[in-house]
Amino acid sequence: MRKRKTHDMCGPNSALGLSDAEREAWPELRERLRQPGRLMALMRGILGADAEVGVIASITPAGIAQPIAILVTPEIADELALPEDLTADEVVGSIGGGDVAVLLDSVDGATRPIAIRVNPWIFHNLTMFARKVWSQRRPL
Repeated sequence: MRKRKTHDMCGPNSALGLSDAEREAWPELRERLRQPGRLMALMRGILGADAEVGVIASITPAGIAQPIAILVTPEIADELALPEDLTADEVVGSIGGGDVAVLLDSVDGATRPIAIRVNPWIFHNLTMFARKVWSQRRPL
């Protein structure tokens, strides 16, 4: 289990709307999820009707973004069922009745879920709501 200390950041949100927790988690998650030959990105995404989440994506050399994990927000953590043993870096949990791979982190001695790997169900939701947002855009 990797151990990370919290540190102060300037302001509660970045210019992109990322929270302190998302910005703090990014360097470690970038390395844990790195895919050789691709750029790594932290983006905002929509999951569900209106739940905005941080999405970790890998970007191909052709510029195609592939979501690989979503950050665990307090709302997601409330819905996430985890096993008793949280000593590994990654465990299988469940959310919405389906199994998900959950990355864990240890901050100030407390183990907590930090990200959920994108599975087909999550990918479908991200894609469906991205299409909904783009179809509602007005022409420039």
